[in-house]
Amino acid sequence: MTLTVPLDKQTPTPTSRARYVERAELTLGLPDRKPLAALGLAPDPLQQIAAAFASVRTESGERADVVLDLVPVRERHLARRRRRLLARSRRRGPSAYGERLTGGLGTGGVWGTVAAAWNGGTSHRGGERLPRMTDLRDGLGKLDPAAGAVFAVQILLRTEAAHPQAALARMHQLLAVFATTSGENYLKPRRPRTTWSIAHFDRRFASGEFAPRRRQWLTVPELAGFLKPPTAKCHASGVVRSGGLVPPAPADLPIYTGQPDLVPLGAVTYADGRERIGAARVQDLLFGLQLGKSGHGKTEAALVQCIAMAHSGHGTWFLDPHGEAWARAKPYLAHPHIAPRLWEIDLAKSAPDQLVASWNPLSMERPTSAVKDIVRSVTEGIAAAQDWGDHAPRARTILARTTQALALLNQQAVQSGAPDAQATLFQIRSWLTDENWREQLLPRLPGRVRAYWTNTFPRLASDAVPTVTYAIDRLDTSPALQAFFGSPRSAYDVRTAMDSGHVVFVCPSGSEADALVSCLLIHDLHRAGLSRQDTPRPGRRTFWAWGDELTALDSSSKGFLAAIAEQLRKYEVRFIGMTQMALRLSAITRQALLQNQSLLSTCAADYDEAAFVARRWNGHVTPETVTELPKYHYVMSINLNGRPTKPFRVRGLPVEDLFAHYDNPDGIADLDRAIDTNLLRRPVADILTSLEDLDATLLAHHAQRTPGSGADGDPTTFVD
Repeated sequence: MTLTVPLDKQTPTPTSRARYVERAELTLGLPDRKPLAALGLAPDPLQQIAAAFASVRTESGERADVVLDLVPVRERHLARRRRRLLARSRRRGPSAYGERLTGGLGTGGVWGTVAAAWNGGTSHRGGERLPRMTDLRDGLGKLDPAAGAVFAVQILLRTEAAHPQAALARMHQLLAVFATTSGENYLKPRRPRTTWSIAHFDRRFASGEFAPRRRQWLTVPELAGFLKPPTAKCHASGVVRSGGLVPPAPADLPIYTGQPDLVPLGAVTYADGRERIGAARVQDLLFGLQLGKSGHGKTEAALVQCIAMAHSGHGTWFLDPHGEAWARAKPYLAHPHIAPRLWEIDLAKSAPDQLVASWNPLSMERPTSAVKDIVRSVTEGIAAAQDWGDHAPRARTILARTTQALALLNQQAVQSGAPDAQATLFQIRSWLTDENWREQLLPRLPGRVRAYWTNTFPRLASDAVPTVTYAIDRLDTSPALQAFFGSPRSAYDVRTAMDSGHVVFVCPSGSEADALVSCLLIHDLHRAGLSRQDTPRPGRRTFWAWGDELTALDSSSKGFLAAIAEQLRKYEVRFIGMTQMALRLSAITRQALLQNQSLLSTCAADYDEAAFVARRWNGHVTPETVTELPKYHYVMSINLNGRPTKPFRVRGLPVEDLFAHYDNPDGIADLDRAIDTNLLRRPVADILTSLEDLDATLLAHHAQRTPGSGADGDPTTFVD
C-alpha cells in the first residue's frame, strides 16, 4: 500500500459563519378602535429609530430591518366596521364615567328624544339624562368619520447577527422604538415560534405579501410620525440630509452641449428631475464672484469655464497663483486650433536653460502705447504693492518721474529702430542710484523733464530713494523674475491677447515678490482694457479673465479690481474672481463686484461667510444650507435673459468628466513647442546675461545720437 502525502500548501475552504435571526410582528394589543399615541414632531419620532439603525455594525455582518406595509381600507369595509361598533355601543348602554343614564324607547321613545334635544338634554319626564355624543365617540374610538383615511398595517421587524445575543439586542432596540407609540392602545410583539410561522413570516418579509395577524387598522395621526422624512430635530448621524431648502433651477436655464455662446456652470437638476449641464449665456455673464472653502471646487469650476471659452474661440486670461490649474488644463488645450494662440507665463521656471517669456512694462513698441499710461500703470502698480497709499508722496513722485524718463528714452529707441535698447524695470534702480549713468542720459530728454532731475531731485531727502528701489530689489532676488522683467522687448502683451483672442495662463513664482508681480499684472489688465477706447465697439472681442486667490490680489492691487468691475464692461472685458472669504476683501472691491456681478456662487463656507452670501439672496437660502453643502456642490445665481435668477443648486463637474473628449496628453510636447514660438521664449541664462550689459547698451545707443537727433531732429518732439 502506498501512502501519498501532499506537500503543497492547501487553500482552506472558507466556512460560512452561523447567522442568528430574530423576528417579530407588531400587532395591536387592544381592540383596533382604541388609538395609539399620536406622535408629534418634537421630538422627532424617527430620532430613536435612526439611532437604533446607527448602532448596527454592518462591518460585522449585522443587519436590522423594519418593514411597514400599508393598504388603504375601503370605505364600505370601514362603514361596516363603524355600524358594528355602534350596535355594540347601543347594547352596552350609555355611559358617562360612573353617572347612571336612562332614556331611549323605554322612557319616552322618539318623542322623548326630540323633547330632550329641545330642552338641552333633559327629558320631559323626571329630569332624566339622555346619551351624549361622548358615548358615540367612545363606541367608535379612532374610527370616527372625522378621523380621515384608515390603513390596514403590517409591521415586521427582523434582525440578524453572528451572535444570538447581538441579534436579540438589536431586536430589543427596535421594540423600544415602537414602545413610544403606547397610548390608549399599544403595539404587542409576536414572535413566530413554529417552522410554519417562521416560513410564513419570511415569505411576507421577502415578497411583500400582505397578511397581517387579525385586523390591524391605524389612522394617519398614528402613522404620520414614521412615514414623514426626518426633520431638523432628528439629529442621528445616519440620516441623509437634503441640504436645506433651495429654489429650483430656472425652467429656461440653457443646457450646455458645447455651444460657443454658453458658459458651463455644472450639473443642474431640471424640472423633469433629470440632471443636465446647466449654462449661462455669454451675453448675460459679465462679472462673477465665487466663494467658499478651500478644496471645494472653486478653481475647478473656473477652469471648466476657461477651457470651454478657449475652445469656443474666446480670449481668456487665467491668473493661477499655484500653477496647478495650468497643469490640469494643459492636456485639454493641446489642440491645433488653440496652440497658435496659447501663452504660458510660468514664473517658477528658473533653470539656466529653461525657456521663458518676457514682459517689459516700460516697453513703447506698441503703436498705441502712451507715456502717461505707462507711467500710471507702473507707478500705481508698484505703489499699491508696497502699500504706500498717501504716506509716501515723495517716493511716489520719484517713481513716476523715473518711469516717465525711462519711457521717453524707450520711445526714442523704438522710433530709431532699436527696440533692444529699451530700459526695463531694473533700470529704475540704475537711474536712481547711478548718478553718472543718469547724467549721461539726461541730455536726451526734453528740457521740462531734465529740470526736475537737475533742480528738484537733488534737494529731496536721501531716504526716499531706497523706498523706491526696495521694490526692484525684491524682483532681483528671483532668476525667474529677472528673466521675465529683464528683457527690453516684450512678448507678453495683454492688449494683443485681448484683440487676437489668445489663451493666457499666468503662474507666479511662489516667491515673496508675488504680490508685486500680481499687482503689476492686474494694473496692466486694467490699462489694456481702457486702451480699447481706440477700437469701435463692434470690433472689440470679448475677453475673459479669471483671478484665483482674490483676497491676495485685492490686498496688493488696492482698488484696481474694483475699477475693472466698474469700468471694463463697456470694453468687453469680463472678470470672475475666486476667494475663500469675501469678508476679507476690501470694502471697495467687495461692493464693486457685488454691485456688478452677474454670477454669484458659493460652496460650503463658515457661518459668517454663509450669512453674508445668504443676505444677497433675500432669504431664499439660509446660512445653514450653505454651511452644510457637500464638497463640489454650489448654490449660485446668475443673470438670465437680463434678469437675476433665484439661487439654485449646482453639482460641480471635474474637467476630466466634462471634457474627456478634449484630453490629449500626447499633444503636450507639440503644444510646448508652439508656446515657445508664440512667445519667442529664450533661455533664462541668455536673458540674464543681456540684462547685465543693458545699462551699457542704453548708453552706447544714446551716445551714437546727438542731443538734437530726435525722431524728427527735434529733441523736444515726443509722442505722449
